[in-house]
Amino acid sequence: MLFGLFKKKDHRYYQTQGAKYLASERFADARVDFLEALRLCPADAATDQEEIRKGLTLSGNRLGELNLQEGEHSLNQGELQKAFDHFTLAAELAADQGILAKAKAGLARVQQGNAVPSAPPAAAAAPSAAAAPVKEVAGPYKPHGGGSCTSCGTHAPKKPLEAEPVSFGLAEEDQFHLMVAPLPGDLPARYGAMGPKFAQAYLMIHDGNDAKALPVLQEMLLSGENDIVLYEVALIMFRAGRIHESEALLNRALSVNSQNGMVYMALVQLMAGGGRYAEAIALVERMQQENVMADQAQFMLGELYETTGDEAKAVEMWSKALEMPSVARSAAEKLVPILGSQGRTEDVKYLAKKYLKGCC
Repeated sequence: MLFGLFKKKDHRYYQTQGAKYLASERFADARVDFLEALRLCPADAATDQEEIRKGLTLSGNRLGELNLQEGEHSLNQGELQKAFDHFTLAAELAADQGILAKAKAGLARVQQGNAVPSAPPAAAAAPSAAAAPVKEVAGPYKPHGGGSCTSCGTHAPKKPLEAEPVSFGLAEEDQFHLMVAPLPGDLPARYGAMGPKFAQAYLMIHDGNDAKALPVLQEMLLSGENDIVLYEVALIMFRAGRIHESEALLNRALSVNSQNGMVYMALVQLMAGGGRYAEAIALVERMQQENVMADQAQFMLGELYETTGDEAKAVEMWSKALEMPSVARSAAEKLVPILGSQGRTEDVKYLAKKYLKGCC
């Protein structure tokens, strides 16, 4: 958890994350990670590719089913625009022929409503996971004026619904909102409000194109300091090996907004990566004092103490983390091998029974 931000991740990392999201029924998140795993998977890793594609298919089918349900509900409420979007997404996402048939039938029923979808407002809200799940790109995106594909939302369709072909592409704005959705606290909303220029830069970064994203972000900083932009530039600097610049940018971001948890985490990891554990621990303790991602901070303290060789202190930190539901399982996973090596069999059994049921 602690050392993942700057670490280069391979396809197995995203494959594992996708499987975890799938198991917890976070299907949109699962599909995002499975798509990334497939992109990074070597051509000669046939077995992994097959498993990743299975995950994509399963998550796509489940998202398709959710969109079918939403489409039916919207249609029953007379909301033809929403129904059109949901049935379209169901057709885009699902591989299951039954789901596809239902989606096409739903679209036919929408067409019978004799209404043309209206263009959504220019400042449309970020789509929900069900309303705009990530989709595998099957070709050039063609705008259809639907609310879920908001990058083209300012263009109303020029033809009636029955003349509009169903698009099977991925709207970049949908992709952006889904990518930032897992961020902690208010960050998804804040990222979503940064505007199209920032969204484009963010997608460039995700595609590994830091060189094109950097001048866009630097231009944005000319109009004023912003902790999100500073944070993203800091990560670019780190990946370029410009560590001191990265740290300076992160400190600037923290001075702009002392409540941005991701900035704290990046700075902690940068310090830890340089062997500056005392500073990293002090910063995490500051997170706790300011109640910024307190659960993650508690878990990170255990990792930092473990890295410094202070096993007793690490056990103490992770034992406290057991009281925090969001990190309890991860803390138990850390504690079990340590307690087992100490011969504390009963404690191991208790942790396994209470926190690790169904752990593979």
